[in-house]
Amino acid sequence: MSYFTKRDEETTLPCPHCKKPLHIARTCHEVFMHCPECQKRYTLQTFISQADSVMEEFMNNVYCDRV
Repeated sequence: MSYFTKRDEETTLPCPHCKKPLHIARTCHEVFMHCPECQKRYTLQTFISQADSVMEEFMNNVYCDRV
């Protein structure tokens, strides 16, 4: 795991509002989904069951308790 990885990555999942690709992003305290096009923000839990390879790789670099 690296603490110097990207903080935002485009996924293949469409935004429920505008259908543009969602981004997964992290801050020091949370990971969330957001749409740069329409500015909507979503919880990660909403999309975790649909996780694509971009989300999986992104989460591999996030320090968190996954239990």
